[in-house]
Amino acid sequence: MLDLTYFIVFVFSIAIAFASIWFGHQFTTTYYTKFHKDYFYYLITFFGFSFYGIWAQIFMRSFLSSKDTGGEMIEMVANFLPILGVPFLIISWIMLVKMGYSLVEVKPKKKFWLIHFIILAIIIALGGLLVTLDTSYWGLGNQLIDIQIGLVLFLDTVPIVFFVSMVVYHSKKYRMSYRNIITRFALLVLLGLTLRCVVLIFHDTDPWIFAPLLLLYFLSNFVPLFYLRLTSDAVFSPVRVEYLNEEKRALLFQKYQITKREKEIIDQICQGKTNQQIADDLFISLQTVKDHTHRIYTKIGINSRLKLVQMING
Repeated sequence: MLDLTYFIVFVFSIAIAFASIWFGHQFTTTYYTKFHKDYFYYLITFFGFSFYGIWAQIFMRSFLSSKDTGGEMIEMVANFLPILGVPFLIISWIMLVKMGYSLVEVKPKKKFWLIHFIILAIIIALGGLLVTLDTSYWGLGNQLIDIQIGLVLFLDTVPIVFFVSMVVYHSKKYRMSYRNIITRFALLVLLGLTLRCVVLIFHDTDPWIFAPLLLLYFLSNFVPLFYLRLTSDAVFSPVRVEYLNEEKRALLFQKYQITKREKEIIDQICQGKTNQQIADDLFISLQTVKDHTHRIYTKIGINSRLKLVQMING
């Protein structure tokens, strides 16, 4: 029964990861900003490490236990598996720092990046030391996994605190509405870290308790993402046509038999209008705009504003 519970949680974890990455990709094709691209790569690397560092351990422990493998061998393999996810973890930290800079439009200094790479080199060295430790000699035993988790949580805290501090400090130069949204987003990212800390602290507790807690770990990054998805139109401008090519536009309308209303929607999209702005300008509902947009994409054989704009851009 416990194995079935873990399997169900695993399926939901995959669904959360897939939805998050899909939302992130939608951002990159709708707004096409440096921040959204950094955020997309952060999500990929975060979930990449999550599956290597958590689920790979769980499945390997279960598999080795079923083969009557010795406890020492199980611990050695389980402690090694998170190391495979370290590249994902390091890149996610770098992306998070870049997100902070790009969100508030501040250019980082070369000296700052040098300091970051030195810190990352120290992290890699510490991780390698933990893997090669003779746990029986040092009397660590099963405590090695606790040390690894503590190190990861501590190092995960550094870039997130930097990200939040960066956003809160530099948000003062923006208008109130923009400042409120990006500050709430940053605080939700910090809340996500808190949830991950709580989950990993209980890693050695009853499996019936830890299994559902794993969902909180994966949801920790979905909540700020979902909030940003609801509010992005208020703070970011969708991609737009910089140089309208009338010939391309006319050929597209003719080739795909675009209706009069669909032409109006396309023209509004090319001007960089959000769905809500299009609805207000054309005196139609937001859902109607979405339905028309979906039909336009289906007719043309594309799936994003970016591709539509690229087809018309001169």
